[in-house]
Amino acid sequence: MAGEIPVRRLGAAITPSPLAEFGARLRRRIAPAKSLALFLLPAPLTFAVLRALVTDEPWRLALAASALACFWTAGALVWRALVAEARYLFGERLDLPSIPWKLTSALLTGAGAGLAADAGGHSVVGMLSFALLAVIGHVSFYGLDLRPARLEVTTVAGLDMPDVTEQLEQASGRLRRIDAAARAIGVPEFRERLVRITQIGRDIVAEMARDPRDVSRGRRFLHLYLDSTERVTEEYARTQRTRGNALDANFRRLLVEMESAFADQHRRLLEADTMSLDVDIEVLTARLRREGLGDYMEKRS
Repeated sequence: MAGEIPVRRLGAAITPSPLAEFGARLRRRIAPAKSLALFLLPAPLTFAVLRALVTDEPWRLALAASALACFWTAGALVWRALVAEARYLFGERLDLPSIPWKLTSALLTGAGAGLAADAGGHSVVGMLSFALLAVIGHVSFYGLDLRPARLEVTTVAGLDMPDVTEQLEQASGRLRRIDAAARAIGVPEFRERLVRITQIGRDIVAEMARDPRDVSRGRRFLHLYLDSTERVTEEYARTQRTRGNALDANFRRLLVEMESAFADQHRRLLEADTMSLDVDIEVLTARLRREGLGDYMEKRS
């Protein structure tokens, strides 16, 4: 159609907000970089280690070296936690670490501060005070371990529950990736629509988790349509700096149709409609074909 081009090139030139995409990428990299604080701030302890070594004070040497080891181990653990959380929020992994790495890091930071205070000649009360302040500071700076609400899937006899659970978790991952792409889009209207779309999507996933029998009817919605929505959104976010007015209007219409379709699927689930969830998706499937996803969708069908 005139004015429409394949989604690979979706986006061709209005005045965008280039800071939006840059900011999203920057946040993704800065979060793990915060762990550097636990490597840099305790660095002066290396001088205490050298001093104790030169003055032949083995006990003080052991305390200072142990404190340094605690801080650096805490830094490695919190880096691991921050990387895992960033990947989870950007939809690159389905779950979070089962071990509370941030909490473990906070305890090690407290231990390191206590040992450093002991090496400095402080009393027991002073050691405990420094340790407590270090734990509080760690939690204030890094926060607690991210623990999202678990997807509780109702067990239904006759269904392959591990497969159903995996499909719903993959759908949740796609929704998180759509959220991540939306944060990089410089048009507030588009971001707000995508927030509404993903919220409806989460409601649909939650409803399917409550009644897993809906998963078989909504298989194309969970896989084909969510995946296509993710691809369109990510491509638009990636190429938005070179988009044109016509394609902005095109993407706006597509978002309106997406939001309407998602809301309709949720309504049908709530009403326990016996009609397949695929019915109205056909209209939007044709729309996505015009956007350049025809070949891809045929392969997934």
